[in-house]
Amino acid sequence: DISTDLHVWNKEKVFYCLFGRPTASRLGLASFCYNKHKQNSLIHFSYSTSDNDKIHFEIDKLFAYDTNAIINVGSFLEKLPLTISHTKNYTAFDGYDYNDRLTTFYKDILIDIVVESHVSGNTFFPTEKIFRPMLLKKPFIAFASKNFLCYLRQMGFRTFHDFWNEDYDGYEGKDRYKKICKLIDQISKKSKEDLEKMYWDMTYSLDHNYNLLQD
Repeated sequence: DISTDLHVWNKEKVFYCLFGRPTASRLGLASFCYNKHKQNSLIHFSYSTSDNDKIHFEIDKLFAYDTNAIINVGSFLEKLPLTISHTKNYTAFDGYDYNDRLTTFYKDILIDIVVESHVSGNTFFPTEKIFRPMLLKKPFIAFASKNFLCYLRQMGFRTFHDFWNEDYDGYEGKDRYKKICKLIDQISKKSKEDLEKMYWDMTYSLDHNYNLLQD
């Protein structure tokens, strides 16, 4: 059960980056938000840069996405692990704990920046990462495989093209990454009043996704 106390936005932050494994897209988007939109972002990145973990960092792939992203990620790496909770297995497939503190932070944020586990090729593999914001009644921006949002809509879920440009869904890899960064910039320019109105206007879609997932 999800507490209805979490189905709110208290206007503390706009974006939520809740990441573990340091894939190129997660490193790029988290460091982008940290360096350019830090005041509007809540970031949890649990990996450290210890010798044992360095092998998992997809720095070379991020460089292929965007050369300029390396500047952002360079200073961001010094901050890792960047944590707001001590939970290590917050995405455990054998039972995500929705009472965990990382979940309670959803009342502070408006948009969940989701980076799925499988993000390229002919695949559609939604995980708890995309369903978590649905259960918390929050909109999302999804870095995933091409047409991921289209397939979600085929399942009956609603996405958010009425509120911002979702043309990024027609791309994968570096093109999807650059379009999402541009979208984050565009949303960040909106006033808190405009964002609050947008949040209330999308209530129908958020309720719809929650109810469909429950069913």
